Amino acid sequence: MHFKTRLQIALLDKMNTTIDDSSMLSLEGFIVSPEAAHPLFLLTLAVYLVIFIGNVTVFSVIVFQKNLHEPMYLMLCNMSVCDLIGSTAIMPRLMADFLTEVRYISHAACVAQAFCIHFYGSAAQLILTVMAYDRYIAICDPLRYSSIMTTSTLVKLCSLAWGGAFVLIIILFALTLRLQRCRSRIVEASCSNAGLFLLSCADTTVNNIYGLFITVFLSGLSFLVIVWTYSKILITCLYKRQSSSKSKAIHTCATHLTVYIIFELTILFTIIMQRFQNVSPNARKMFGVLIATFPPFVNPIIYGIHTKKIRSNILNCLKNTLLSNQ
Repeated sequence: MHFKTRLQIALLDKMNTTIDDSSMLSLEGFIVSPEAAHPLFLLTLAVYLVIFIGNVTVFSVIVFQKNLHEPMYLMLCNMSVCDLIGSTAIMPRLMADFLTEVRYISHAACVAQAFCIHFYGSAAQLILTVMAYDRYIAICDPLRYSSIMTTSTLVKLCSLAWGGAFVLIIILFALTLRLQRCRSRIVEASCSNAGLFLLSCADTTVNNIYGLFITVFLSGLSFLVIVWTYSKILITCLYKRQSSSKSKAIHTCATHLTVYIIFELTILFTIIMQRFQNVSPNARKMFGVLIATFPPFVNPIIYGIHTKKIRSNILNCLKNTLLSNQ
């Protein structure tokens, strides 16, 4: 027993020494009892499996079914990829942390995780913005839809969403990585840009201003575009005489709007919880993790249930698979 204790102390000392070489960071993670660690691991695993299977299913059905090769569905395909990036960046690491009391992460791995999480958040907002424009053209100018939303236009819009997010986040992390670190402990459940620049003892005013700029710019841009496009869509729907086309337009827009509202509310609650210091650490960390887990969890369910074409194609694929196995 004494030998085991000495061995544990020696290992901890060795790991602490490793941390001092500035290549390793200490990640606080969730503060849970040993009894709760395994149930939380299983819960996180179950949630991640739902996210992974759901988004891979939506992605695969859209890619392999030619009748879904339309701009709206191909944008949903981009959204599924984005959701997989965000959830995979955080959940496997979170599961591993539940099974260990001593949590260390290399600086490079921490930067990679933080980059993927921020890239996911930025790209998701821009993809949702592009999807709003697509719905506007489809409903307000249906006769010219195929000539406007060509393959070339679709590629340009998706490239703008992914490329814009990439440039914004590259600049964000370039500003953070220039700072000299004087600390090695991150008091969150996962790495983030804020967690990384708080390791520095230098002035981080520029980082705070640019981080605030990205948040306001992306949220403001997506909000303004969605308000403008949906106002036009609402006016068009009010003047539509055909009730079937009107209900179809409203149904299509309701799916997109639901996904957008869920995403924005998750961001809003995360920001609010980060500002309250009297909130329990675990609650604040949970909301920090929620941004990359809750939208990816509900998005494929919403698309699968409310989008008739995707739902029917998924059911047909399952039916064909079952018949082939018999």
